[in-house]
Amino acid sequence: MIDKDYIQDMESNMEKYKNKLSKIDNFLNEYNAQDNNHLISENKSLKDTFKKGEEIFKKLKSSTEENYEEIHEAFAKSFEAIKEGFREFSTLLTMEQLYRTKDEIVDYGQEKIDEVEEYIKKHPALTAACALGIGFLVGTLLKIKK
Repeated sequence: MIDKDYIQDMESNMEKYKNKLSKIDNFLNEYNAQDNNHLISENKSLKDTFKKGEEIFKKLKSSTEENYEEIHEAFAKSFEAIKEGFREFSTLLTMEQLYRTKDEIVDYGQEKIDEVEEYIKKHPALTAACALGIGFLVGTLLKIKK
């Protein structure tokens, strides 16, 4: 028996995934990573999977009572592949963003270290006096605790 509610739900889901693909395309066009070829490749694979799912879904919508179950089963497998593809792409994108953020943090940290080194080179006496004062203060506090 043809389940019209299922077809309506799946049509809504397919439209949502189509919109997500469009957002991914826009994101990748604006994303300026040094090497985003792997993201583009995964996106192409995701689009191919989605396109196959759309083709099967069109067959499902026009199916008859005789072939509905067979096409329904094929579409269910295809839809699972689409969902899995989106999960994998999301994980890949998250990892890419984490690596990018890590690199930004490392660059920022190195920048600050360079600034401190430059300050020490410009003010060696003041830096030595501050270090001596801090060492004396810590030593005094540790001595008092005993």
